[in-house]
Amino acid sequence: MNIESLLPFLLIIAPFAIAFFTESLVLYYFRLQRIWGAIGIAVGINLFLLAIIFFAVMPLLRQLGYEFDGLYLHIQVVVFLWWFSSVADGLLLSLFLRKQDKARIFAASILMNFLSYLFLYIFIVNSH
Repeated sequence: MNIESLLPFLLIIAPFAIAFFTESLVLYYFRLQRIWGAIGIAVGINLFLLAIIFFAVMPLLRQLGYEFDGLYLHIQVVVFLWWFSSVADGLLLSLFLRKQDKARIFAASILMNFLSYLFLYIFIVNSH
């Protein structure tokens, strides 16, 4: 196995890894968790939410008549996914960080999802 065979896999994983790391920096900046704990929480919650979005939200959007066209996403769908992720992240973070202030948790959730969705949207728009 050589590096060229891993390149497509790395091109898929790298943007998500950058987004997860950005979210962990927001958690650290809001003083909700230490850096290694923030990385673990960000990766765990986001992998869980990606599964929920893929298996529950996407089929729901298809039933509502939205057809996915490869990497092209309408801005309304991106805003909906951002809203859904912000609320779900806030709820999951409040389970993990019970001692922290809920307002700070949801503020961090909104900011970290805004930054990661902005990065991923710009990456996807410029990737083709």
